[in-house]
Amino acid sequence: MVVLLATTALVTPLSCKLEPRVPELVYSPNSAEIEKNDDLAQDEAAQAQLEGLLQFLFGTPQAPSYLSLQGWGDDEFYPDDWGYDFVATDDDWWDRLVDSNRRAYARQIEAIKEGDFDAVTESYEAPGVWDAWLDALANKPDDPDAEFDEGGSWRDYAVSIFENYYPTLRDSAELYRTQCFHCHGAEGGGNGSTAEFLNPRPRDYRHGTFKWTALRDKSRPRHEDLFRILAEGIRTTAMPNFRRLTDAQIHGLVDYVRFLAVRGETERLLISDFNEDERLSTQMVEENYQLVIDRWHKAADLVITYDGEVPRATPERIEHGRYLFTTPGEEGGANCVACHGTTGLGDGPSVNDPDNSVDDWGNPIKPRNLQSGTFRFGRRPIDLFRRIYVGINGTPMPEHIGQQITDSDGTVRPLNEEDVWDMAFFVRSLSTEPMESAGTSGPDREHSDH
Repeated sequence: MVVLLATTALVTPLSCKLEPRVPELVYSPNSAEIEKNDDLAQDEAAQAQLEGLLQFLFGTPQAPSYLSLQGWGDDEFYPDDWGYDFVATDDDWWDRLVDSNRRAYARQIEAIKEGDFDAVTESYEAPGVWDAWLDALANKPDDPDAEFDEGGSWRDYAVSIFENYYPTLRDSAELYRTQCFHCHGAEGGGNGSTAEFLNPRPRDYRHGTFKWTALRDKSRPRHEDLFRILAEGIRTTAMPNFRRLTDAQIHGLVDYVRFLAVRGETERLLISDFNEDERLSTQMVEENYQLVIDRWHKAADLVITYDGEVPRATPERIEHGRYLFTTPGEEGGANCVACHGTTGLGDGPSVNDPDNSVDDWGNPIKPRNLQSGTFRFGRRPIDLFRRIYVGINGTPMPEHIGQQITDSDGTVRPLNEEDVWDMAFFVRSLSTEPMESAGTSGPDREHSDH
């Protein structure tokens, strides 16, 4: 997750001048992981080599860039354009981005159309679009409506700079520096200067683990999963929504968060694999780098969908969900009661189990109080369906689909999608918020997740 540095007042020129000064960033070694490897911890030369290799693979905060491996071009995979390629090849995403840019840069676009080029002003946190405009202005012909670019006029080209703006990794790294660094740190380690004051603590991207996805197999998130987190924020945490930024800027932050996650996970694997015999060989570096990239690539094939009509939350279905929820696993239920308790207050017997006391990042955890109606990644039926279906990455919340359960007639069978819906409906019924009709299309359907 990425946390905002200041308030929405920063969108004004005056308040931009009042922003706290943010230091230049440097990628520091993951010292906590290094200490876990005795061979590497005692070898300062190898640590220096590791730092150099990471810079070779990923550059610096001032010039971030993926190293492209041989063969990636043949597959038309250009990692520095990862997010752009995703958005530009999806008409819906691209139309939304252009509409957002048109709203954000309406004054600049109008000034260009009217020929008042001196009235085109720099926009907040978008250095790339401003640099592109200055370059275009320097090459403006005497007649701005003369043919200039692929049959269009210079004026059309100038407008397209603002309408079609998509930030580079460098642009997004600068936006991250001013908006996200103070919570998440330069490397995305969740260790920024304000992190210790927040509960829950900011996410450490370097594990490659993100709680809120719509995917099976503990997969890395899709681009759209991260976009949703940034656009909507996470309730009951310090993670705000970033809707004051343009869609393009949010997409750019997604790109940079993924970049930091790939960098951090690659670093962790190299540290883990290092030993006195193998050292940091070229083969080891390339294999681990490719492995991490592959993990992120496969996410699109693992999305949890439900193609039919979402069933209605009838009393019978809610009651069946209650049975599965409140019945212990050894008695044939889904065993939710062990953590969440019989009434969903988060007071089940496993709360005092030391094995379930922290998440994968070492943060203290407590099962959600389901009666509060607060669900950090949404309370739509499809959101709860996915959480029960696949669990929550990095926490003791398990995957339930396929779990062995026992029906009231004694039949032993795997828990299926219909059971997951019933449990989702029961969980929603615990909330103090009013139930919403579930038997609709629209936001409850997978295709509307954009």
